[in-house]
Amino acid sequence: MNLIEHEPHFWELYQEDIYYYLGIAVDMSSVVSCWDLVLTQDEILDYKQYGRKSIEELTKSMVASAYKGDFSAMESRLASSKEKQAMQAAFKQWRVQ
Repeated sequence: MNLIEHEPHFWELYQEDIYYYLGIAVDMSSVVSCWDLVLTQDEILDYKQYGRKSIEELTKSMVASAYKGDFSAMESRLASSKEKQAMQAAFKQWRVQ
């Protein structure tokens, strides 16, 4: 797993083989909730076609929904414990580079 894109203190995009994962921090004023998500095939294709901009739009959309109390877009695609551990390891490795 590798960290391939990021927006500091907001989101990180990871890739492992054909799979893409998004770590997103949602700032709810008094609390920041962090979500580790699996991207859909359509989102992966959007990223391959439009690059970083597609991830920026996706994260903004998810945050806007969360502010309205709708977390379903994130809850429906949570990364597994193993995937989360791989994301954390990739982030730690990226930081020391």
